[in-house]
Amino acid sequence: MDDTSVASDVRGQIVNTIKIRKGWGWLLLATLALSSIGDEISLITLMFRTAGDRTPYAVPMLLVAQLLPGLLATPFIGRLVDARDAGRLLVATALADAFILAWMAWHPGLASTLIGAGFLSILFAIGGTASFALIPVLAAGLGMTLPRANAVLEFVRSAGMLAGPVAGGAMVAWGGTGNALLIDAASFALLAAVVLGSGLRRPVETEANGETRTLLSEYLPVLRDRRITVMVGALTLEVYATAIADVAFVFLVTVSLAAGPTAFGLLTACWAGGMTVGAAASGTVAMPRPVPIAFAAGAVMGGMMLAIGVAGMTMMAGLVLVGIAFVIGGAANSVHNVAVRTMLQREAPAGAHGKVAAIYGAATSTASILGYMTGGLFTPNSAINAYVLGGALGVLAGLAGLLLFAFAKPRCA
Repeated sequence: MDDTSVASDVRGQIVNTIKIRKGWGWLLLATLALSSIGDEISLITLMFRTAGDRTPYAVPMLLVAQLLPGLLATPFIGRLVDARDAGRLLVATALADAFILAWMAWHPGLASTLIGAGFLSILFAIGGTASFALIPVLAAGLGMTLPRANAVLEFVRSAGMLAGPVAGGAMVAWGGTGNALLIDAASFALLAAVVLGSGLRRPVETEANGETRTLLSEYLPVLRDRRITVMVGALTLEVYATAIADVAFVFLVTVSLAAGPTAFGLLTACWAGGMTVGAAASGTVAMPRPVPIAFAAGAVMGGMMLAIGVAGMTMMAGLVLVGIAFVIGGAANSVHNVAVRTMLQREAPAGAHGKVAAIYGAATSTASILGYMTGGLFTPNSAINAYVLGGALGVLAGLAGLLLFAFAKPRCA
């Protein structure tokens, strides 16, 4: 079965389950954009609050609390999303997010912050998995192609990454961390209201035999799909490579390029701006075959990191060259994300989207942790070497993934 016929099967499954009120789709997208900015605001706000605490290792404890609980709960979250209406789950988690953030706003102690961050980690994981499962439903409701829907949501996410830190910093400076968290809580309450009002639903089919299955047995059909495992494997290596460079980025600017905070901010904006452009461009492409696009974009990301590293070794690296590479790399990052999600949503049956999203999320989170650890070995004086390694691995992930995928049999073969 080729990608086009897989897409047809997915559309057929969605038509029978689509539930969304007419005229609410674009309002829902606008609210998701606001909530995406809210996510970034909460991350910045909690970092400011924790950094002001004099407890040793407070910031590392926050980072662990923000990541580890959600990662450990991921397998159960995938099962939950496939067994329940993802639309109702998104409403429930958004309301829970609002409650936890409001509680944290009124309890500024470190223990409250860490406990709240742990709950938010799980809730964000549930919300992200439910959103992944709802994208095909939303695309059908808006009458747009699946790649375009993914591109719109990628654009929303990129805009949030660009505007969120600025808005978060301004809110903390204006009204303190408590008020910033309350504003973020309000954005989640609004999201819950809009999702509920839109009638967005993804009904699930219950098994006729009613047998209780083990967690592993539920994931085995997905894990046995070689096309999905190849894509997730290549994606994992790509994320690992990028994470290595992420850790070295600040030292690339301050040590290798001997620049300051202004250059750091401009280069960060170059990457985020490139992501926004890449997301917008992805929405204009039909992507009947997203797989080659995903691997090619991954190879381009790796190529840009490798180019920065090689230029640094030859003393040719400068802010202009790095800025251009970041714009291209950021654009490739968004194209890669859109193509990967489109492929996974088309390849997996509708009833397994939650499990696919769980595998996808767990793999990328684990790769990020390992990449951060590896990147730390190159700091502060060997940032250029980190970019060479990360770039080489990124190119390898793209090319090897494309080759392996060509020999992987389709799910229904």
